[in-house]
Amino acid sequence: MNRAVPLPLTPDHVGNALTMAASLTAGAQAGTGRRVTTPAGELAVREAGQGTVPLLLWHGLYAEASMFDPLVKHLAPDYRLLLISAPGHGESGLPALPLSIAMSGAAVLAVLDAFGLERAAVLGCSWGGIAGLQAALQAPRRISAVAAFNTPFGPGTSDFDTRTIVWLTGLLGNTAFFGRRVAAGFFSRRTRAQNPEVIEEFVAAFPGRAPRALQAAARAALIERESMLPLLPKLEVPVLVVSGAEDTRYPPAETQKITRRIPRARFFTVEDSAHLTPLEQPEITARLVRELVPPR
Repeated sequence: MNRAVPLPLTPDHVGNALTMAASLTAGAQAGTGRRVTTPAGELAVREAGQGTVPLLLWHGLYAEASMFDPLVKHLAPDYRLLLISAPGHGESGLPALPLSIAMSGAAVLAVLDAFGLERAAVLGCSWGGIAGLQAALQAPRRISAVAAFNTPFGPGTSDFDTRTIVWLTGLLGNTAFFGRRVAAGFFSRRTRAQNPEVIEEFVAAFPGRAPRALQAAARAALIERESMLPLLPKLEVPVLVVSGAEDTRYPPAETQKITRRIPRARFFTVEDSAHLTPLEQPEITARLVRELVPPR
């Protein structure tokens, strides 16, 4: 197993950490946005970066596309970045039909069409990893590679705890109280101790959300999610699978075993990260992305 370790902590890194939350809304990273009609509904897509290598980014359930903004800072000079707001999140709406993971893959391809891209790589966190892998299965010639961070590969569950979370999403999904409950399992010990402002930024996104739309997304991602396991051997593109060392939802040991089913896959564990590795460790994430999809 390859393990990516945190970079040495220097005064510069401390300074960067203290300004990480501010960078989430920095105007230089805001880019330009548009709405794209897809099989998964009308999705908001923000474009950033000055490079020519196209890379689509799809965040995880309960997060926002802004979770990638610290990463954008590292990738913007060499990549053309399309940050997708998932269904039920941000300014994206919901389709009339129930969501499915196949629809999320088709949505990725629709975004490619809307931006005139024949081919691109996808970086997805959790649900976003599923979307990227589905797109690669549906149109392997259009997806050059997939970076799947903190991604569940098995089917959804309908146990009491999961059904309770989905129910609470519809009731309290627009409250900071619920945001803190979600955040409790999403961030590493180091982030909680040294960068609490990152967690506050995550929680601050919950007020103002549409709880029913968020609940529909949660039901699709957590309960009704179809298993990817039978499909993994069919993947033709290079795949990077990354786990957070403290991700209790999808532990690295289990994810590494699943990765062996993918023909052209590499696996990494990133220390000091949990379920939102690209947000907690943007420098390491950028390094891994550059290895998977080298800039021209």
